Amino acid sequence: MAPKKKTKSEKSEEKTEKKTTKKSEKKIKLTFSPIMGAASQFTALLREKSIKEDFGREVASYSPAIKGLPMKLVVQKGEVLEVTEKQFEELQARGFVESNEEYKARQDFISNLSAQHPETLTWEMIVAEGSNFATLRDSQKIIYNDKLIRV
Repeated sequence: MAPKKKTKSEKSEEKTEKKTTKKSEKKIKLTFSPIMGAASQFTALLREKSIKEDFGREVASYSPAIKGLPMKLVVQKGEVLEVTEKQFEELQARGFVESNEEYKARQDFISNLSAQHPETLTWEMIVAEGSNFATLRDSQKIIYNDKLIRV
């Protein structure tokens, strides 16, 4: 006997079920990439301390502050860490990841840089050459901060 043929409506239902994703399943890639520093790793303590009394003595106990991440988060320079959107928002609220404004300022700064070795040099490039220099203070605010950045 020949197998039963599937209709188009059954196929379209199967496709729609596969496309649905939860917000927490979407991954965001973070990295530690200090441009103007010699740091080799980023360390963040992601734990919450609670004090309990045990026979008249105060005893500290620790628990993970962010579900799914270790209590001591260590990211090596250049390593890529994938986190969910919820974890990203919690890291951002604690100040371990760049804010949306810092991300936008960094992207604008990078997009406004002129080419280092252009194919042909124009007078506009020569005149505008000095305007693209950033002071050390500006570059530290825009490029380098001790935070994880989005890839």
